Amino acid sequence: MYQLATECRPGDKTQTFMLACTSMTPTPETMHLVRSAASLVREVLDGGKIEPLRELLARADEWCDADDALAVAGQAVIDELDALPRVQLHDMVRRVAQIERDALAGRFRPAYAA
Repeated sequence: MYQLATECRPGDKTQTFMLACTSMTPTPETMHLVRSAASLVREVLDGGKIEPLRELLARADEWCDADDALAVAGQAVIDELDALPRVQLHDMVRRVAQIERDALAGRFRPAYAA
């Protein structure tokens, strides 16, 4: 669905994903939240701790769907990596998905940057 939406509607992929695949709407507040969450996902990929991402999601869950916010942030990170070779991109998608699962489940897996 997202791929079709990006082909039919050129522009900001993050907003397109948000509209096509979540219950969120691209407001200044939600876009700021997604940028912050994407930055924290990148930090975890680089070996940082997951706790700041969990804290952000806990605060965000008070006014929006944290699952959706994290999905948009994860997709934004993956979209930035689309120039990687297919094998490396597959590995990054797997790592981002694991970070998303762990952030929402409250578990920490220390080997993201491997």
